[in-house]
Amino acid sequence: MPSSTGPSLKTSHDVDNDVHGLVPPTLSGQLLGIGPRGVVHSVEVRPGRAVSYRRRQVGPEVDVHHVVSFSDTTLAFGDDLPAFELSAALDTLRPVDLAGQGRPLAPFPKHDPTTGELHVIAGAGDETQAHVVVSAGALTRRSRPIVDTPNHIKDLALTRDRVVFVSHGFVGIASREGEGRTTWITTGAAAPSPVHAHDVGDTVVLVALTPMLERWTLHPAAGSIQREVLDPTPRRFAHVGNHVIGGALRLLWTTGNGTIGHHDLVASRHVHHDLRPDEPGDLVFVADTTRPSDADGGLLVGFVHDVSGATTELRVIDAADITGSPIATALIPRPIPHGLRCTWIPSTQ
Repeated sequence: MPSSTGPSLKTSHDVDNDVHGLVPPTLSGQLLGIGPRGVVHSVEVRPGRAVSYRRRQVGPEVDVHHVVSFSDTTLAFGDDLPAFELSAALDTLRPVDLAGQGRPLAPFPKHDPTTGELHVIAGAGDETQAHVVVSAGALTRRSRPIVDTPNHIKDLALTRDRVVFVSHGFVGIASREGEGRTTWITTGAAAPSPVHAHDVGDTVVLVALTPMLERWTLHPAAGSIQREVLDPTPRRFAHVGNHVIGGALRLLWTTGNGTIGHHDLVASRHVHHDLRPDEPGDLVFVADTTRPSDADGGLLVGFVHDVSGATTELRVIDAADITGSPIATALIPRPIPHGLRCTWIPSTQ
């Protein structure tokens, strides 16, 4: 584990990139991801033709792979490690006692945009775990043990009233207010990657990657599950749009198996755009402020990997037209990990 000041800068690489096309005026920020052995990959994007790539190795001691923007800080998470705060210069990871008592955390916290809170799963000793809610500004936290856990919890999802705990072979459903017990339901599936969850009366609908795109209807009272395959093609990453109908998700975008997917969950249809032999990575959805009323009014920003593995291309794609030509592209003359999970941080933050 690194010291309180974090590991020192090991290697660095900075390059300004030639842009084909034009970055839209509304797109300004940073695409950020951390790869194996603490290597930070960052692309600064500005309107016009301003794209610059930065690579930093912040230390081989830390193997984190998920980045979250929370309360004006950038936090990185790994498997059962403490949280780490990434410095603004992208050269230091500093451990942060986010859950208290130095407890290790599951790798995928969830930010509630309504309350500003961050929900994490923390180790609680004796192989038990706890659900910890950190307030906006990280000024307070509340914690409750998760009892009778059938398996180690790896992820969670939030609805308006409930929290869904995700583990291998099981999901647990509990009140967000900590009242009552957790109801565990056998899924018969390895731990999925939850994409979105919402309440429908006494049930919870969970959209998840298994790696197929599936919709699970969870019945806590009966302890049962209904599974519906929405897209049988293996998917690796998924991002949601801004529009929901009665709490239900309408649109989402996925990548995997050499394709980009546009999914309309209300109309039960999807479109794939094949990029093979190139391989799309994690394409993040960024809302377009000039199209606030459009359900698909946004941009997909992320990496597409050359089949040779020698170069990577940043692409900006209209989320409403994934089969069209990219709005802007920039060649990055370095390989970037195919499985890099990315986060978009707007410049206003």
